[in-house]
Amino acid sequence: KNDKSRRMDSDPGEHDSGGSLSSSSSPSIEVIQERESSAPNIIIDGICNACQTEVDILQYSVQCFKCESYFHAVECSDQTYCVSAKTSFTQHLRPALERTGSYENRFGRFFFMCNSCCTECELKKVITHDKRVEVIDKKLDNLRAEFRNELSDLKKHFLDSTNVSTSRLMPVDGTNSVNLTPVENVWNNSSRTKNLFTKKVLVVKKSENSGETIDSSILRKTCVENGIQVSKSFSTSKDEIGLVVNSDSAAKTLIDKLKVSAPHHKVQSLPPKTPTINLVGVPNDISKEDLKEEIFLQNPTIKELSTTAAVQGEDKFTILAISELKNNSDLSRATISVSNTIRNYISNGCNDRIYLGNGTCKVYDAFHVKRCFKCQKFGHISDKCDGSVCCGFCSGSHETRNCSTKNSTDLSQSCCSNCKNSTNQDQVSNSKHPAYSINCPIFKAEQEKLKRSIPFYQKK
Repeated sequence: KNDKSRRMDSDPGEHDSGGSLSSSSSPSIEVIQERESSAPNIIIDGICNACQTEVDILQYSVQCFKCESYFHAVECSDQTYCVSAKTSFTQHLRPALERTGSYENRFGRFFFMCNSCCTECELKKVITHDKRVEVIDKKLDNLRAEFRNELSDLKKHFLDSTNVSTSRLMPVDGTNSVNLTPVENVWNNSSRTKNLFTKKVLVVKKSENSGETIDSSILRKTCVENGIQVSKSFSTSKDEIGLVVNSDSAAKTLIDKLKVSAPHHKVQSLPPKTPTINLVGVPNDISKEDLKEEIFLQNPTIKELSTTAAVQGEDKFTILAISELKNNSDLSRATISVSNTIRNYISNGCNDRIYLGNGTCKVYDAFHVKRCFKCQKFGHISDKCDGSVCCGFCSGSHETRNCSTKNSTDLSQSCCSNCKNSTNQDQVSNSKHPAYSINCPIFKAEQEKLKRSIPFYQKK
């Protein structure tokens, strides 16, 4: 055994870092003793520690890349410790490790690592990960502390900058206690919110005597002489003149002045269009009345603004429908009509969330465009339609419910009548979809048109 050990030490052959013979120093006694317990096939003085047989290191051993110990690779009496079969080892694995034969010019390197070294590397990775997590936690704690300090400074600066008289700060009895009145919630102040969305739509009716439209020169002169700002003018379907003015006071002035300059033309004020929202995540078993009551109890500002909206002529906070969610049968979606002021408060004051129950519900905008189920055109309903019957799926001359192909999954059989008959071909890519498809370009254009007509979205 000593002779073989001497032959190994004096052998001029070399191992590279890939597991071939190396001239580097032998592993320490501590490393060998540790490997004996975890890897019984370690070779010590040319003898396999597992099978106690003499091993030709040049032919049947493999060296660990990390600890540089040699291990009995093939033909060990305990097959558990064999790296592979003898043929595979001599023809493939060993040449791959030594980069000899067909592996000499291959891209990349192969390395062998014993189980103990693998475990050590994995433990180091875990320890490194834990240390990184610890560093991140410390950084987050520092950021939280800095954020709290900044908030404290901002609060102090705000209190210092408010014009609060000394008499309000110091009690009459001379004690040192300070009693500041609560900061006012500006959203509850109707006098400050009534002008957020003040555009008014006026319609100048035809003359009660002649039935003629008002003279445009009289209307223009009245607006110019009284400094009335008009955002937009248009003609209605009845050939009457419509005006969009920028404030309540401008609308009142125009109505009063036209009573003098055009007494036979009445002026009608139209209520502004109001937004519709979807409140997602409400309970399934709740009624419209109970839902509204819960929202008002947990969101008192919305309740206050709904009263203000009613006074200003806008729709109240009205729950239109509650429908079950398609992707979650345990929750529902509430469709609600709100005033422009309430929508602005929900957006800017509540970050598009409403308190409900033991949490909050997300608010999404909804744009419901009227579509006739008879002729499939937008802007009216079937009860007031004089058009011809048209199928919503194939655009044939029959009702949609009687279409024989409406249940087909092959959209090549579908045809949108609105896209088919559109004069704006740049807007319409193709008509191979039903008229009721939410991806219809004309439907999307109608939604955008409706959005532009609502004051809240005009402010964005």
